[in-house]
Amino acid sequence: MALIRCPECQREVSDRANACPGCGHPLWESRMRAGLRQPGVQGPGPGPDSASAYEYRSKRTIFGLPLIHIVYGPTWLVGLRPARGFIAIGNVAIGVVAIGGFGLGLFALSGIGLGLISIGGIALGIGAGIGGIATGYLAVGGLAIGIYAIGGLGIGVHTLANDPQLLESLRKLFPR
Repeated sequence: MALIRCPECQREVSDRANACPGCGHPLWESRMRAGLRQPGVQGPGPGPDSASAYEYRSKRTIFGLPLIHIVYGPTWLVGLRPARGFIAIGNVAIGVVAIGGFGLGLFALSGIGLGLISIGGIALGIGAGIGGIATGYLAVGGLAIGIYAIGGLGIGVHTLANDPQLLESLRKLFPR
């Protein structure tokens, strides 16, 4: 076992560590660049059984944000680092288009999402929310709360239970 320097915080770390214990920076990338292999894995790089982290940030920017920013990995390895970009993909994603476990953006596709249009398990949409629990001006879901609410339990001004015109409008949109 040898000691290497973490490229992020310059702390001395074991060459077998997956991440720096001080700052959480993934160290397998440094080993890959050096041509070393991940412990217990044949060939260079992380294997399917090893903990791995991935980050990609495009060089192209829009309004100062990278066009695409992807941050993936276990939170114990990379910490709770959000992906921030025009298109953000990660455990935590913040962007115009946010895709991830938790997403915040104009359009959010996530487990828990907050956005103008949100699709997810818990979709908190300002304009439209579609998901298990959905809120928004138009809410569609198991539990839907909005001005126009369609779902198992719809709560709103216009629902299938209290607005016959909404039901008729839906029938016109989806004829048999």
